Amino acid sequence: MHKTDLFNEANYVAVKSNKFTFRKYAADSIKGLKELFTFHPREWWYGIKPNKNYPLFVRGDLDGLVALFIDNLATLLGIIVSLLPMLGNEIVYGKIVPGLGLAMLWGNLYYVYMARKLALKENRNDVTAQPYGINTPGAFAFVYGILYPAYYSCLQENPDIQKCRELAWYVGIAGNFITGVILLVLSLFGEFIRNKIPGVALLSSLSGVGLIYLALGKFLDIAAVPIVGYLPFAIVITGYFGKVKYGPIPVGIVAMLAGTALGWATSVNTGENVRNAAKLVQWYPPVFPVGNMFQNMAKISPYISTTISTAVSIAVGTIQCVESARRAGDFYPTRESMFADGVGTLISGLFGSIFGMTAYIGHPAYKRMGAKQGYSLVNALIFVPLCFLGLTAPILSVIAVVSINPLIVFVGVIICANTLEITPVRHYPALLIGILPVVAEWGQGTIVSGISSAYQSVANQSFTNEIKAGITGYDYNGLVNFGGGALLQCIFLTVIMMYMIDRKWLSAVLWCVLAAVFAFFGLINSSAVGVLYREKEDTGWKFTTAFGMLAVLFLLFEFLQRKAWMEKPESEPDDLSSPEWTEWKKLQEQQNATVVNNDQHIELKEIMQSNLSSSLVDSSAVKQDDVLHTVF
Repeated sequence: MHKTDLFNEANYVAVKSNKFTFRKYAADSIKGLKELFTFHPREWWYGIKPNKNYPLFVRGDLDGLVALFIDNLATLLGIIVSLLPMLGNEIVYGKIVPGLGLAMLWGNLYYVYMARKLALKENRNDVTAQPYGINTPGAFAFVYGILYPAYYSCLQENPDIQKCRELAWYVGIAGNFITGVILLVLSLFGEFIRNKIPGVALLSSLSGVGLIYLALGKFLDIAAVPIVGYLPFAIVITGYFGKVKYGPIPVGIVAMLAGTALGWATSVNTGENVRNAAKLVQWYPPVFPVGNMFQNMAKISPYISTTISTAVSIAVGTIQCVESARRAGDFYPTRESMFADGVGTLISGLFGSIFGMTAYIGHPAYKRMGAKQGYSLVNALIFVPLCFLGLTAPILSVIAVVSINPLIVFVGVIICANTLEITPVRHYPALLIGILPVVAEWGQGTIVSGISSAYQSVANQSFTNEIKAGITGYDYNGLVNFGGGALLQCIFLTVIMMYMIDRKWLSAVLWCVLAAVFAFFGLINSSAVGVLYREKEDTGWKFTTAFGMLAVLFLLFEFLQRKAWMEKPESEPDDLSSPEWTEWKKLQEQQNATVVNNDQHIELKEIMQSNLSSSLVDSSAVKQDDVLHTVF
């Protein structure tokens, strides 16, 4: 068999075995629904049955707990700081935060339940529960894309500040409720999405969030107080990457203690801050504002693009987190994880919170820390009193938060490192370009929104069009457009560039068409998402046109390729880890060697047959000469 035929047959078998059929997908979906919604006492028993081989709490759970707790706490603190000037203590601490406590309790306990099921089912003791918490980009999108616009729009019509505060809150929880419903619907298609989108593309936006929101965002806090932050940073890096041992104490605890001591020594932490924070401690019972939420449901319509974008980004983020966990060796069902996040977001909205809930990024980092199930369980038990008693501020006033930021930086770096491991070198440009929308979103949401909030906090000042027109050094509209729907943009850009690099033109056309549809409805590249939502300019159709032009170009390339006027598509796999790629390359070389040996064997056989025939002819001629010589 010729070498080309050998590989064509292998590709045919692979395509045939992975061929998608609607009947197969429908059967898988029905099976998944039965697993979620029917009575499975054996599955439930796996989750609660005592398992001596899977300890409830290990040393690595301490590091995992510190990282997860501070990550959630830092996000919560940032959002509280953003909300307090607008909504005040009563709504923020008394209504929004307690609902978050219930959602945290649900999600952390459910992910512990999933980890225990997996550990017992596979008879393993190294299963790490998926981290869980607040969806950070979605939370800030709600603050600046829904609550602030709703609040200031109300003030223009009604000067009653308290009424506008409540209206903005109702609109926010209505949007969060809709987000939860969308997540439950999308959970039906989780496995399909995960199987049809290349793993590198799924992890590109995750890497962007890890690199920008976690690594860069938290390193800025470290750089703000380097005397307090750099020593804990060195402890974390040497402990996790340099394998330096700090005795029996976990690395994260050592970093926190060192940073906190420096914080108090340098007056970053003060007794006055602790006293002021203690005044906020009181009992805040959960609220259930369902009636008012549904009465104001229609008022969410101007902000539905933000709501849908947030829901889709949370769903995609959950799929990415499940994919990341699978790469680390923990094979959690995608549909069940999305179901857990959807229910958590619904609980959050029904009990007055605006926070969407999701599986947290960084599962491989928690696994490297040695965390298993205990860190998630304790995180849930800590957040309940934290949210119900208003303990957030006192804790942050005692601990130097900057000393914990190196752990979050570590998580962000590990996310990017794991993505690079499964990314072929030829796809590096696609991955790097795919991360850029998150950079734009961060720049818009962090810097621009911060400036806008500063203007709004000063009497008779606003972030007007005249001020925006005076911004120099970059195109402000480009920043807003490129940051709109960033998490979805990451996937679209990465996938399209991957197929461009691999010359798979029909696949690129399909993704360009999908991107055009998403842009048309404002789910990506839309200036209507973000801090400047009130601007009426709609640029979505321009991106729809641009993606349509790309689709036409790629159709032309497909025609040229079929005419053999262009090189064939790339045959290497899309995303393999370094060891997997090495094994694949070795197998390919063995196949090539086998084909070459077969060709050489055939050629040698033909030469031998030719030589044998020549020998027979020569022998016959010699015999004829001998006979003639004898006769004459």
